[in-house]
Amino acid sequence: MKRIFLILIVFFGFFMPVIAQDIGTGEVDILSVRQKEWDVYGTLHTNGLGIGMRIGKQHTIRKKSGIDLEWTYYRLLKEQRGKTSLTLEGVDNKSFVYGKLNNFAQIRVGYGFTYIINTKPYWGGITTGFFLYGGVSVGVSVPVFLYVLNYYPQDSTIQMNIEKYDPDKHSLSNIYGRAPFKEGLSKIKFHPGLYLKTGLTFDFSSDDAKVMALDLGLALDAYYIPVQKMAFYNKQYVLVTGFLTFHFGKRLTNYE
Repeated sequence: MKRIFLILIVFFGFFMPVIAQDIGTGEVDILSVRQKEWDVYGTLHTNGLGIGMRIGKQHTIRKKSGIDLEWTYYRLLKEQRGKTSLTLEGVDNKSFVYGKLNNFAQIRVGYGFTYIINTKPYWGGITTGFFLYGGVSVGVSVPVFLYVLNYYPQDSTIQMNIEKYDPDKHSLSNIYGRAPFKEGLSKIKFHPGLYLKTGLTFDFSSDDAKVMALDLGLALDAYYIPVQKMAFYNKQYVLVTGFLTFHFGKRLTNYE
């Protein structure tokens, strides 16, 4: 898996500068005076949800580039939430995902370009393009803490404690429920890595001053420190997701 990580490093080292230089050359005529744009977006991907922001500039009639900032939440499809049959009077047993070791999110900061395949006519329509973005991806793991029932035979009492989930100690026989998310914040772990996003974009805005676009694509995140979401599940160096993203924003002139 570390080979994939090294391949991504080589890609950014050699190909991204070439892409950046290419964007600045070639066609010089712009159909619109609105060369700057920004947008915010929401993403639905195969393993969760995300939000982000993009700031870009159109260089020619066919090419534009921009900076991409994104946060996504990642979950395994095998995660299933439920409750145990254990009950204590006056204490609610909150649902939890059995076997879940960590909550996991991704922070991406990158740069990329969009190549316009076809532009819409002046009376409206859809502009279609191909995009490629990449950069730094930082995974954030927050350990899962649970309410656990412990029996003390010396005085025949049962006490409920908050403990970090340990598959060797905790099972459905002593887990009472999910503890607050904040319990794991003191044990956050970071996973440095790189990412690539690519796909097709469809801009269907009827107003040249507005951005309304839909992206359909794939994202790949490669981490130097592997991610483990579930107990008894292989650690992952690479995460691949398909996504659908909706962008909403504005296009600006050079004087705005």
